[in-house]
Amino acid sequence: MEKETESKRKQIVKKVAAIFLVLLLVLTFFSNTIMNYSLPEVSTEPVTTGTVSNKVRGQGTVEMNSDYEVMVSGARVIKEVKVEQGDEVKAGDVLFTFEEGENTELSTEEDTLNDMELNYAKSLLKMAPDYTDDNEAIKEAKAKLKKAVDALEEAKKTDKKLKAAKKEAEQIKKDIAAQQKKVDDLQEKVDAYGQVGDYEEAKKTVDDLTENLEKLKRELADHKEDLQMAEAEGGETTSYSRLIRDTELEISAKEADLKLAKQNAETLKTTSATYKQLSDDLKTANKALSDLKTSQEEKEAKVTELSGKLTLEQAKDDVAACRKDYETQLRALKKRKEEDSLTQQGEALDNQDAQEKIEKQKEKIEKMKASDDIREVKAKEDGVVSEITCKEGDSVTADAPLAKIQLSESGYIVKVTVTKAQAKLIRTGDEATVENVWDEDLEASVKSIKASPDNPNQNMVVTFEVKGNVNPGETLVLSAGEKSNRYDAVVPNNAIREDSKGKFVLVVTVKGTPLGNRYKVKRADVEVQASDDTSSGVTGGVYEYDNVVTTSSKPLENGMQVRLAE
Repeated sequence: MEKETESKRKQIVKKVAAIFLVLLLVLTFFSNTIMNYSLPEVSTEPVTTGTVSNKVRGQGTVEMNSDYEVMVSGARVIKEVKVEQGDEVKAGDVLFTFEEGENTELSTEEDTLNDMELNYAKSLLKMAPDYTDDNEAIKEAKAKLKKAVDALEEAKKTDKKLKAAKKEAEQIKKDIAAQQKKVDDLQEKVDAYGQVGDYEEAKKTVDDLTENLEKLKRELADHKEDLQMAEAEGGETTSYSRLIRDTELEISAKEADLKLAKQNAETLKTTSATYKQLSDDLKTANKALSDLKTSQEEKEAKVTELSGKLTLEQAKDDVAACRKDYETQLRALKKRKEEDSLTQQGEALDNQDAQEKIEKQKEKIEKMKASDDIREVKAKEDGVVSEITCKEGDSVTADAPLAKIQLSESGYIVKVTVTKAQAKLIRTGDEATVENVWDEDLEASVKSIKASPDNPNQNMVVTFEVKGNVNPGETLVLSAGEKSNRYDAVVPNNAIREDSKGKFVLVVTVKGTPLGNRYKVKRADVEVQASDDTSSGVTGGVYEYDNVVTTSSKPLENGMQVRLAE
């Protein structure tokens, strides 16, 4: 029983696994299909080895190489038009006839001649230019410049004096400061010595002490005589001895005081001399300080005076301004003279031109008078009428074109419009091939290459000269340029792309996978060697049998995955 249950379980597991794998494969297939449909679709063409020609091809209508305009010499009214566009005419064939009537244009031309002669006469009466005011302005500007230059010279001297005065003023400030310090030092010493004492008083003290000492000495002598007399008489001596002793002691004290007084007096005597000298020096120093301050006032007054005068910079500015004004006046006069000269030359040329125009107008009038009785216009040369600009009953004026005739003997031309890039591939004189007419005698060559009047920035008009059996109005297909060359890599023109880095193509690469091939595009930079209408020969990162993208459903980038168009 257990074995049957285990077997059933294994079968269920196998079925579930099989169903899971089938679902996985189905989902993988559909996801790959959906992704493929979301990729850009591209069309490709293989790179080949072949030839490319730099020829320029185009078609145009055969025209005659030159023509001339049919004109009338005076105002007329068309009576009859004898020809139609495309008619072949011979020299002398009547083209137009005119109504009889007055030639009003002749009167108009005569009036014009009268106006021209009057204007010419007026132009001869113009006065010569007057430069008096200009010369006066230049003279005044020159005088101002001279005055400014003189002032500049004076300002230079003043500037030197001012600098010297400022230097002296600065120096005297320093001298006053030094002198003031000297005065202060002397004053301090004088004050110090003045506190020591008076020599005269000290001297008087010495004199007084000396006098007292002499008096005491005399008293001592008297006391000694009194002592001797008392001893001689046998009297009492004790009082005399005591007086002598006291007097001697007083004398000794006075002598000591006198000695000190003399020393003090002697010191004061020396100090007094120093004090007197210092006092005299202080007085002298104060006098010098006062003189310096007076001189300082004078120097500063001089600096103030010089500072009030025109400065050197101002004088330079004045000279520059006056010189500029003077030069401006000179240039203005020179310019005016040049302009007047040109004007006079122009007027002379105008007068000469007016004379020539008057002569031409006279000749025109003479011709009109001579042809006033002309009633028809004839063809001057053989040709084909390519254009008629008037009809019966129209009023025409002198020199107005009535028709255009292409000359039969002038040969044939075909005009083809090409791009500027194509025009660079050919040169004037290059031989051309007529590709739609098989005639060995038919020859063609590039006659001229000019900018297109309709789109000069983009196109050029190539005029081919054609010789042989052709007719005006016939359409020819022509080609000109280099011969074909062989190239190892030729790609369609629509495969070549270009960005800021240069020209390139997108090469399709393929990679096989279990679910199919995957395609990616890879950029390959190329250099175009030659191009024709459909292909280009290139060199670079592309080789024969590579497949290059020609069109895509979405913009492409290098390395992007794509799908091929079916």
